[in-house]
This record gives sequence, structure tokens and C-alpha cells, in this order.
Amino acid sequence: MTEPRIVHLSTVHQTRDNRIYNKQVPALLRAGYDATLVIRADADEVEPVPLVALPTPRNRIERLTKTQVHAWRALNRLKPTILQIHDPELIPLAWAWARLHGARCIFDSHEELVKQVDSKAYLRSWQMLPVRAYAHVLNFWADKGMDAIVTATETIAEGFRNPNTEVVHNYPLLDSFSAEPAPVPGRMVYVGDLSEERKLSFMLDVTRRVREQVPEAHLVLAGRIVADGEPAMAARDTESVQYLGLLRPTEVPAVIASAQVGLLFFAHVPNHEKALPNKLFEYMAAGVPFAATDMAFWVSEFGPLDAGAFMDSDDAEATASALADLLRDPSRCAHLGANGRRAVHEQFTFASQAEILVGLVDRLQGRR
Repeated sequence: MTEPRIVHLSTVHQTRDNRIYNKQVPALLRAGYDATLVIRADADEVEPVPLVALPTPRNRIERLTKTQVHAWRALNRLKPTILQIHDPELIPLAWAWARLHGARCIFDSHEELVKQVDSKAYLRSWQMLPVRAYAHVLNFWADKGMDAIVTATETIAEGFRNPNTEVVHNYPLLDSFSAEPAPVPGRMVYVGDLSEERKLSFMLDVTRRVREQVPEAHLVLAGRIVADGEPAMAARDTESVQYLGLLRPTEVPAVIASAQVGLLFFAHVPNHEKALPNKLFEYMAAGVPFAATDMAFWVSEFGPLDAGAFMDSDDAEATASALADLLRDPSRCAHLGANGRRAVHEQFTFASQAEILVGLVDRLQGRR
């Protein structure tokens, strides 16, 4: 019998992607599987996660052509018995490789694909229809052609009929957030993509307004600067806004722990309506209160936890006033942060999700 080997493949995600590199692949390694990650990186690695490097493409066209050729060759060398992919654009390649080599294939859907297309502001009206149609084709292909589907939320899972569909939430690793909160007075933190879809200009405007009420208020940003965020970042007030660059996931907890408030403002676009952002859980895991967009789904899911405040991210003046009130009340911040941390420990740990993923792989591999 062939020794089971699991390969996780992505041509889109960053090398140290938290869901893949820090959570899912290590969970399989701990369960005794031979697991390898194939992803864009500077070089192959052995520890702590076995990694086969793919060259970083210069543009989207190269990613869809040359990078996929490199991915196919990597699969030929590794010969996995189970292949788990993390990008919709890999569905045709993965399906074909798995069928040719008798492997099982899992599609890990991090977002609602069609709604993700609907949220792409750079797509022109004449491009939207064919791209949307192709998204439907990929979704159908995955649903019918994959041996299993993994999704990040229940809402995403509702878009599939595959009987082997499992939800593996992107909950935090508690060991990473064991330090006690050490809030710097007036500090607001946002970690994630720096883009207009994530309300970058809004956060910068709000910071300026908050400082008029709370002079020590300042914003610490960390993450990848998306193209549409470059003008705002170039024009930011460097006295009140500090940019730390793109951090390794292991560096994120200390930055969050230094915050009085963690920010999470999203634009009201279809793909965000029922999203469960990883950062919301990480703020709570660190014992830091969140200030988040008042998405109806977020309010209903997280409001009862009393772990943060929801704000109108289209109203800079009202948001600035609400944030100033929070920053002036350290005891309230501590209370909200403690509630969030308790909720994560009781309800939102990745250890429970790792069991679901390993159980699915066990079934596909015939261990159960």
C-alpha cells in the first residue's frame, strides 16, 4: 500500500499564510502524516514545515501559466495521495493531476467565490459577466469533481452540495496569544491587507480626528500594501501612523497585545456580508477589544460576547467619537478585552478545527 502523503498547494497565498502554514499543515504533521506545503517562497525548507518553493510570478498572467507549470512539476516529484488546494484557479490543474495519478483532492474554499468576484472593484462592467460565469464554473467543478470540500465558514459551505464538505474555521492558535495584554495608551492597531476595501483611507482620517480629542492617540499598521492603498500610505501622517511592514504570523500577537483597541473596518461589499475575519478572533485571543464595522452578521454573532464595539465605517466623525470614548476609558477596554479572551478560550480554538481536518483526511485515506 502506498504510504500516505499530503500536499497543500497554493500559488496565490503568501509563504507564511496563517491558515495554511501555521495551522493546517502542522495539524497534519502532528497527526503523523507526511505533509508538505507547495507555495511561493524564496527557497525550499525542511523545518518547521516541509516546504517546496514555487517562484513568485511577476503578474497574474504568469501566475496562471508558468507558476502552474512549476506546481504540476512539484506534484510529479512529491506524488501525494491527497492533494489540498487553496486557490480556485488551481481547480482544473488539481482535478486533472489527481485523476491522472489516482490521488484524492480537497478544495479549501477560503471565501465565497462568486461574491469575491462581485467585490473586485478593478473589474470593468464588460469583464464582470464572463469572470462571474467562470467563477460559477469553477464552483460547480469543485463541487462535483473534488473528493471533499473544506470551507472557512458555514456560509461558504452553503454554496456546495458535495456530501464530503467540512467547515474548518480559521480560529486562532491559543499558544500564540498566551501573553497578557500590554496596552500602550492611545494605541489603535490594524493588522491585515492595507487597501480601500479594508477602509485604509477611512482609518487614517479617523486617526486624525481621534487625535483632536485624545492627543496621545496613534495608529499602528502592519500588513501588505495593496495597489489601491499606496496613495493613502504615501500621504499618511508619519507622526501619528506607524507602519511595521508585512509581519510574520509569529510577530503579530505582540503587536496586537500592545493595542488599546484593535480595528477592523470593512467596506460593505457582498464578500464581506457574512465573513468571519481571522483578525477579529485574534484581537479577542490577545485580550484586546475590537472596533469593527457594524455588519449585521458581525453584530448578531459577536455582539452578545460584549468584546468590542461596532461602528458605522461610512461615518468618520461618529467613529472617531466612539473610538475616543474607548481610548479614554481603559477600564472598559480591559473589561471588553477580558470578555473576548474568555470567549475565544471557550468557543473559538483552532485545536477543535484541527480535529475536523484530520478526521476528513483520515476518512479519505481509509484510516476511519
